[in-house]
Amino acid sequence: MARRRKTKESPTTALFKAPWWISILFAVLVLIFFKAVLPSMAASNLILKPIAAALSGMAWLFSGVLFFVGLLSFAREKFSTAKSANQRVTPKYRAIAEQPKQSEPGSPKIERPKPDEDRIWNEWKAVSATTSVKPTEWSIGLLRDLEWKRFEDVCQKFYALKGIKSETTQLGADGGIDIRLYQDDSGKPTSIVQCKAWGRYVGVKPIRELLGVMAHEKIEKAFFMASSHFTDEAKAFAKTNRITLIGGEMLVAMIKRLPDTQQQELLAFATEGNFTTPTCPSCGIKMRCVSGSKGKSAFWGCQNYPRCKQKIGVRATAAS
Repeated sequence: MARRRKTKESPTTALFKAPWWISILFAVLVLIFFKAVLPSMAASNLILKPIAAALSGMAWLFSGVLFFVGLLSFAREKFSTAKSANQRVTPKYRAIAEQPKQSEPGSPKIERPKPDEDRIWNEWKAVSATTSVKPTEWSIGLLRDLEWKRFEDVCQKFYALKGIKSETTQLGADGGIDIRLYQDDSGKPTSIVQCKAWGRYVGVKPIRELLGVMAHEKIEKAFFMASSHFTDEAKAFAKTNRITLIGGEMLVAMIKRLPDTQQQELLAFATEGNFTTPTCPSCGIKMRCVSGSKGKSAFWGCQNYPRCKQKIGVRATAAS
């Protein structure tokens, strides 16, 4: 039995299926060749010169066809990318997005199974409500239990209790500054503070970044406050660049040097409401615990998903 011959693709079809920039590149090369290269090559040849002139006049036509093919190829790639992204939405989140709206008052209530995220979230809240007891004094364990936004607010409140005027930055990109300190009457910040509620050691990289912010803001002094520890390299770099490092143990010791009434005021502020669940860096609302799919670790996700796609990893323990 004879094999059926494969139909060869036309050059236009091949270009359409190729990446869009290839067609654009050919269009530019064709324009350069017919407009500049060919006329210069045929300038001294009486036979080729009129042919080159004619082709030069048609150069925009050839180039325009290639540009058009490149445009169609670009549109095809964009459509394919959007389609693939839509197919990658996990079934769990698609179930959330496709839930019907709540029924009108007085209409029969529609019972539907909750997504797995809701089950995990509700179980976490139930366990937290029955087992957690609010601390009665400051400790390193409490400090490391604080979620990142509450940790920043506690640091700012500490300066306020010390009588230092301070303000926190707004949610979103903070430019490497979490708190600004005003220690004179100039109305300009005299120091900046970066806060990190990390469970791991803070290395030299974020300290270098803080020095860059100091140079940009033209501020000569900064503080880096963390709930964990700093590496030796970070300590050495900070020491030579007017950056004061305040680790978790040091911050607890500084808080315990406050008068008892101020310690209790700061403690009540730190443990008010849900002080362990992370705040969404973009929306400013509490996040929800989401189980990881396909063996991946669980994470905190914004409750406004899919409009907001912020994620924060779940720490195994407060001291990790």
